[in-house]
Amino acid sequence: MDEEELNYDDLLETAYASLPETVKSGERFEIPQVEVINEGKITIIRNFVEVCEKIRREPKDVLKYLLREFGTAGDIDGRRAVLKSKIGHTQIQGRFNSYVETYVICSECGRPDTELIREGRVLMLKCEACGAKRPVMVRKSQPKAQPKDLISEGNTYEVTIEGVGRRGDGIAKMGKFVVYVKGASKKGTRVKVRIDKINGTNAFGRVVP
Repeated sequence: MDEEELNYDDLLETAYASLPETVKSGERFEIPQVEVINEGKITIIRNFVEVCEKIRREPKDVLKYLLREFGTAGDIDGRRAVLKSKIGHTQIQGRFNSYVETYVICSECGRPDTELIREGRVLMLKCEACGAKRPVMVRKSQPKAQPKDLISEGNTYEVTIEGVGRRGDGIAKMGKFVVYVKGASKKGTRVKVRIDKINGTNAFGRVVP
């Protein structure tokens, strides 16, 4: 690829210009990062209670979700969570992110200022910020291997274009990465993209056959 096409300044300018104003101003809610250590066949989340406090959810409920997702046993020890299996940081963070997206984040305003309530047999997520209310849609457990969390330069992936930047680049998401796709300008299309450059959580690529 021509070196000029991958100029860092141009890539970063495109990425920044494509972000919504709430992200630029720092108002967007950031999902807390878990601190994970492995001791033999045991996995410890050192800041477990802290991250649960940040999302305003009971640690026992979050732990129950993680244990179910990983099919293992575990308990809360002080401010830590102890899982009786060896599990990597990427996998735990991915499941924690899924919990937040399902049980915490308001789908209307994107804020975490929510509470869980029951209406009959239906578990509802009620937003204190905008007043929206929606049923909690529990997602099926995903396989332990998370290819979307392991993207690398030079590899090709299939993505869905979720938006279009100011310069006409398509925008897709893969796990923690925002992917800017040159040559994909139609929202909702499914394309194959070759990753040419990764910078932090931004990835830049182009459509391939």
